[in-house]
Amino acid sequence: MKEIPWRIPLSVKLQNGMQRRFCGPYDALDFLEHEWPNHGRRFHRAVQDCRAALSRLQTAEVARLSFIDACIEASMSFAEAPRGHTPALTKSATVRRRH
Repeated sequence: MKEIPWRIPLSVKLQNGMQRRFCGPYDALDFLEHEWPNHGRRFHRAVQDCRAALSRLQTAEVARLSFIDACIEASMSFAEAPRGHTPALTKSATVRRRH
């Protein structure tokens, strides 16, 4: 699968304290499927939306918003990470989420 980059990457603070940058649905899906700490409703939606984005059935930005929702569900801090920049992380990042 070819990566479809997000317009603005995300920087996520993992439960072990390490920081990781996600640039698109491929990065997010790999992490969701192999390293994600819990499997709630938002996790399952994020997996579905990332797969759909990689199959071009959904936009990459919808997958990004689902990944953000999964981060919130898992209590992981995140922030928008403009290319080449690593921001300070907060629990309530200033990104628009769908409801």
